[in-house]
Parts: sequence; structure tokens; C-alpha cells
Amino acid sequence: MSPVLTPVPSNEVRVLLVDDNPDDVSIIRRLLEQYQRATFKVVAAGSTKTCLEFLAGERVDLLLLDYMLPAEDGLTFLRRAASIVDLPPVVIVTGQGDHRLAAEAIRSGAVDCIQKSAMTSQTLGQALQKALAKFRHDEDVSRFDQNIVFALIETANRVDPTAGSERMANLASRLGKALSLNEYQIGLLREGALLHDVGKLGVRRELLYKPSRLSRDEQEEMRYHPLIGERLCQPLRLSRELSPIIRHHHERWDGRGYVDGLAGDEIPLLARIIGIVDSYDAMTTNRPYRAALEMDEAIKRLQDGAGSQWDPDLIAAFVELINHGDSFGRPAELGEAA
Repeated sequence: MSPVLTPVPSNEVRVLLVDDNPDDVSIIRRLLEQYQRATFKVVAAGSTKTCLEFLAGERVDLLLLDYMLPAEDGLTFLRRAASIVDLPPVVIVTGQGDHRLAAEAIRSGAVDCIQKSAMTSQTLGQALQKALAKFRHDEDVSRFDQNIVFALIETANRVDPTAGSERMANLASRLGKALSLNEYQIGLLREGALLHDVGKLGVRRELLYKPSRLSRDEQEEMRYHPLIGERLCQPLRLSRELSPIIRHHHERWDGRGYVDGLAGDEIPLLARIIGIVDSYDAMTTNRPYRAALEMDEAIKRLQDGAGSQWDPDLIAAFVELINHGDSFGRPAELGEAA
């Protein structure tokens, strides 16, 4: 459901306008001054560098971003800035009338794209007001999502303390940073690490706590948990991004994993990362059927499985991270993994 267009509750909406043309800045400032349903305070930045500096130190309610900028176009900057700072809602302003540009702007993270030739005080003010309302609506949905995620993680960890741990989430994040992933991907890694085994809620507890290795039939039953987890997370706003992590974190580099038998680069990158971190966490944590392995032994097993079970390049990066001696490499007791 689209958010209802209502007057913004605050007395003043702070708009950062990024445009290197002083005449266009004056026109936009004047149009917004004439708008009656909200009070806009416009601050102008003539370059993307100035824009980033302003966003890093000042509160901004809306970002009005010109497409034609001297150093880089607005969409390139938008994609780059999203991994550097927390962006407010973004509206692209363009002198071009190509509908493909508008579609690309939305895919790049903008809320709207408007043509300069079509701007009036009313159309511009309403576009900014609607963008702010949609952004606040999305924030409310995101908070609702977080409540669902928290409930799923808490419930799963009560059933199986190894289902998802903060230790594993932190290690996945560290590996993501070491691989130069952007902040959005690192955030997905954290969520994926916490939710990857939530499907164990649908597995019989006697299998989860069995003090010996599972039989062949029991292993087949256990292998359904990624599919169960994928279904449990479908209501989440990020389900499309999280589903591949949850579904594919038990695939193998040689194609002999489950649930779809993907191999090599067919396995989504974030699922490959979680698969390695999950395996290391399992090795270095006490389980009902065996004691935790020493860190050196766990690393050796990962290296032995590089190129067959796991992506060899990711294993090399992971081992380097662990060998730096940070606390995430230390074995944990079963209770610490919860």
C-alpha cells in the first residue's frame, strides 16, 4: 500500500540540493519557497564532494540530486554514496525526458525522478513531500521487520543455541569487510548469519540434540531446514536478498551440497561466505555429538576442503583473517554461541 500524502509533521524540511548550476539552484529554491503545504529550507552543494561532507556532519531530511554533475552523474554518485553514508530519501532531478533514466534512478535507490521542464511549485513540493512520506513509511516497515527477525532468532536459539550467533554474525561481517564488500552487503551478511539456520524450528528436537551422528534418513530430514528457513523469512522486506543466503549456505563448491546442488560461482557469494563461517563456527563450538575442535585443527580442515567443499579464494581470505589473531577466532562453548 502506498503511503498517504500528508503534510510533514515538522515545521521545516531540510533539503540538500546538489547542482552545479547557480540558475537552477535559484529556480528550485524559489519554487519550494512558494509551496504552501510544507516549509522547505534549501542548502545547496555544488559538487558531490561537498554533498558527502555535508551529509557526514549535518541533518538532512531530503536529498535533491541533479543528474548532470561535472565529476560523475547523479546515479553513479548515488550508488557510491549509499556505501559511505546513511542517505536520506533521494529525488533525482534531470533535464532529460528518458523514462529509462527514471527506471534506473529507482533501481539505484532514488525515491523519485522528476524533469526540470515539468517542475512547478506544486509538482516539486508534492514530489518531495511524497518522497519523505514514503521514506518514513519504509522506515516503519523496516522496524517491523527487525521485530520479526528478533523474534525468529530468539525462538530459533531457544530450540537450538547453534542456530545463529552474534559471534558468527561478527565474523561474517569482518570477512565481508576484508573482501571489500559494501555496507549493504555486509548488513545482509549479518542478517544472513543470524537467520541462516532459522529453519531448524521445523526440525524435530531429538535430531538437534542427538548425542551421536545422524542416520541417513535423519540427515535427509535435516536437509530440509534451509527450505523451511526460506519460507519463514518470506514476509521480510529483505526476503529476496536473504533467501539465497538461507537456501544455499549448505551448497558445496564441487556441486555435492544441498539443497539445489549448485557448484562454483553458481552459489551466491554471500551464501558461500556464510557457508564458510558457519562451518568454522560449528567446528569450534561444542556440539551434542562431539567437543569443539582447536582453532588450528578447524583451519586445517577448512584448507583441506578448499576447492571441494568451499570456494578456495574465500577460504584463503578467511584463514588470513583468523590468523590475524582477533578474538573471533577463539573456540566458544555451546552456550556462548547462542
